[in-house]
Amino acid sequence: MKAGGSAMTVVMLAIFVAMVIVANGYPAGARFMPFVVGIPAIGLCVLELVLDVRRRRESATALPAAAPPTAVEDHEAPLSPQQTLRRELVLWAYFLSLIGGILLFGFWLTIPVFLAAFLRFQAGASWTRALLMSAVTLALLFAVFEQAFRIELHPGFVTEYLQDRLGDGS
Repeated sequence: MKAGGSAMTVVMLAIFVAMVIVANGYPAGARFMPFVVGIPAIGLCVLELVLDVRRRRESATALPAAAPPTAVEDHEAPLSPQQTLRRELVLWAYFLSLIGGILLFGFWLTIPVFLAAFLRFQAGASWTRALLMSAVTLALLFAVFEQAFRIELHPGFVTEYLQDRLGDGS
């Protein structure tokens, strides 16, 4: 993997580590969600960095003629630096959109829209499949967080504002 991919993994690792450190000072009920999200994410980031290092070592020591072709190499041409940059920018846009959407519109509105858009445009799923998977995921998350654990997730600043305005009758 190129250094750009590792750099993004390091940034993500720093974000999750900071999130867990900050949440460590919260009361037990409040730190539950950051721990549930942050600790597995830290593990996955570390795993990805270890795999990146292994891939770099293997590619540096292997001779080009001796390396067996992989399925990815057989079907996909190598990406140019511009294509790699574009892919990374798209992933950053998705990530920042997810965070911004949750902050502005809340978890329950953002997650199904984000998931449907990602499945449709990045994974190439049909609209029917993307919407169905989003609905199933939303129902599953609602059952786990709201019903089973009774955790109230962030409603969103815009959503709260609109609810307050509509609730006041003005």
